Amino acid sequence: MVVSSVSKKLFNGDYKQLAELYRSFFSTHTIFQKGDREIILYLQEQAKEHELILMEEEHKIIGALFLVLEGKNADGTHTRWKFRHFAFKSDTVALRLLKEAEKRVQNSSATAKIELTIAETEKGQTFYLRNGYKKEGILKNHYRWGESCLVLGKSLSKNGYQK
Repeated sequence: MVVSSVSKKLFNGDYKQLAELYRSFFSTHTIFQKGDREIILYLQEQAKEHELILMEEEHKIIGALFLVLEGKNADGTHTRWKFRHFAFKSDTVALRLLKEAEKRVQNSSATAKIELTIAETEKGQTFYLRNGYKKEGILKNHYRWGESCLVLGKSLSKNGYQK
């Protein structure tokens, strides 16, 4: 399994694989239930704005996430991040992607905060909790009416301290 950051241009076949991964992982996510063309255009826009981290095995995309910088303080010593569209084929893939994304966040500034919003129907809640994320809140009717969303967080620092 290879973890890579997308610095090269992805081809349409890569985006089609990515769209298929997201469609299968996010069964209730509005954008990922549209046609391939719309999903691919959306993913291309996201890749222009945010770092895309992929995991591949035998030239097949088996995991992906967008690393999104939400903000930073005036001197850049503290940053706030979000993982967007974190999808994976197995817990092993998820853990490798998570560790890689956390390493990049941790290296970005002296201290950093990762905040995730996870729909109550989304896969992976227990995975995050097992990996040091804490439940920080619940948002009612956040993504869809009648559905709650969990806010999970984890704080990191370059010296390895986690809060």
